[in-house]
Amino acid sequence: MNFKNYLKISFANFDKTWKLVFYRVIVWLFVIALIAPCYNILKELILSVWNDDLFINFASAGMFYGKNVAPVFAVIFVIILSLVETLFVSYTAVGVYLAIILFLIKPMLMAIGRYVVNEMMYGFMSSYTKMGFASTFVKTLKKSIGYAFFRTLFCLPFNFLTLFVFYLLLTISNEAFIIVMPIVFIVCATFILALKLILILGWAPAMIVYGENVYKGFGIGIKATFRGFGRSTIFALCIYFFSLLLAFGFGIFSLIIIVPTVSITASIFETMNFFDCQGMRYYLDKDTILSSKKLEEQDTITKAKFLL
Repeated sequence: MNFKNYLKISFANFDKTWKLVFYRVIVWLFVIALIAPCYNILKELILSVWNDDLFINFASAGMFYGKNVAPVFAVIFVIILSLVETLFVSYTAVGVYLAIILFLIKPMLMAIGRYVVNEMMYGFMSSYTKMGFASTFVKTLKKSIGYAFFRTLFCLPFNFLTLFVFYLLLTISNEAFIIVMPIVFIVCATFILALKLILILGWAPAMIVYGENVYKGFGIGIKATFRGFGRSTIFALCIYFFSLLLAFGFGIFSLIIIVPTVSITASIFETMNFFDCQGMRYYLDKDTILSSKKLEEQDTITKAKFLL
């Protein structure tokens, strides 16, 4: 599938973008509602270390304008670690509750939305069927919950490794390094997060296309992705590099736009990439059916003996 066809299918399914955005807004409202009972405790802890000057520095830090990113985030990171430590020492039950919400429930709900988009994309590409988000959500809920749970657990080490690298780079106090630190982090984080994306890129599509469970779907997904390894790698590297560059360039609040955009783009790309890697036929529009490169044309000579 060439870039032109990717664009055509993406624009033909642009309605899924707004549906996923609306779903993510609902998820965030639900998460805020779950956190609301802890409001007074969080307010007390945050106000004990936060002030207007710190907020202004935080909001005005960016590579393309304002203050240097590294010193500001070094201060913020220390404050966050202090808050987390105080929270778990003084309010252990609240700390555990918030950790479950933010690191398990919220990512799971977001992943369910990705699975729904993959199911809708499969309907369009395989039979030119327009599927409703709500009806697809209900229909796929049993499988999507399993996918979301294991996907969340799989992604956690990569996400925490990225934060750990960020912390290590912030602790380097060399003045020359402080200037280039954001670029160094962007490069390191891009490779870590791109590896994560490559490994899970075909997971949901494999479960949907072949009707497999979460375990077999993961294996099939990896095999499919590695057939189109070059294309998958370029996509993963580009989407994370430019999203991180824009985030550090325009400041932390740009994540409000960047994170949903990356999630939606990746969700739509997953099924298209899987079809291409598996050599499957797909609808480009209601009058056009195209064929991807067949599997036997994608395999190398050394793998030819395994073909049926």
